[in-house]
This record gives sequence, C-alpha cells and structure tokens, in this order.
Amino acid sequence: MYAGIGVSKLYQVARFRQLVPLAATMAAALSLVITATMTLISSYNYPGGHALALLHAIEPSSNVSVHIDTFSAMTGVCRFGQLRADWVYDKSEGLDPDQFGNFTHLLTSDPKPHMQRGFEIIGTQHGYSGIQLDYKQLLAGQLPISVRQEPLVWVMHRVHHGGSKTGSACFACDLPV
Repeated sequence: MYAGIGVSKLYQVARFRQLVPLAATMAAALSLVITATMTLISSYNYPGGHALALLHAIEPSSNVSVHIDTFSAMTGVCRFGQLRADWVYDKSEGLDPDQFGNFTHLLTSDPKPHMQRGFEIIGTQHGYSGIQLDYKQLLAGQLPISVRQEPLVWVMHRVHHGGSKTGSACFACDLPV
C-alpha cells in the first residue's frame, strides 16, 4: 500500500511523470529476482532433511533403526520425512558413545567419533555455508554471486565386527545436493 502511495506522489511531480512507470516496473522485477534468489539460497538450509531422503533412497532394508542428531533434526528432519513405518527413528539427546551401537544408521554432523565405534560413511549431504562474491565471473558474463556449500550431515551405517555391512552397498561419501 505504501509503495502505491509513493508511486502516486512521484507521478504527481511533472518532471518524473515519464520515469515513474519504468521505475515501478524495475522495482517490481528486482523484488521478484531477489525473492527467487533468496528462495533458492534458503533451500540449502535443510541438509538434515535431504540426508534423511538420501538414506531412504539408498537403504532398502526394513530392519532399520536411525539415530538423528540435534543438528540434523534442526535442519530439516521432521515427522513428514519419516516415510517408513517399519523403521525406528530416534532423536534422543545426551546418549553415551556406547549407546549408538543400538542403531543401524546415524544422521550426524560429526562422523569422526562414530567411525571409531563401528560406523562407516555411506553418504554426505552438503548445505549452505555462505555466499561468495567473484567479480571475475561478471567479466565472463556470469553472475558474480555463488552459494558456498560444505558437508554438514553424514549418513552412517553400522558395520558388523566381521567387516560385512548390515545392508546395502556403500555409496560415495561426497554426494552433491
């Protein structure tokens, strides 16, 4: 409403009358571009949800117990993503390191301690880590802004003591979003 009032006031000034429609159209187009860009960037804020979708895609087993750490739960894992009624999804906090052995899979933001306790990485989910400005891209005719991503959530699988896995084949640990 206030934008309309501002455009109306500018239109009343005789010397700006011809520029007002062009300026209003450009402002609306710029607003649309900014909204679309921010929507795209915000989609990278949910690596936990994407990691759970990745686990569903690569794990066909029905006897699965998944521990979801706090970071994963805060970045997209919710009940709507828990698609399998035959799986157990657990978001318990404050577990002792030995208690993770009760799970077949983990979604975690820190894989190192779990690797020492019988888990291996079967997938990695990248997420938003900032915006990078590169003006050299502008000279090449490209947008000078790019979204930086880094690995934020790891999908892990418990390995039996004999070395064989409990389910599907190991996938690359650096899968793109």
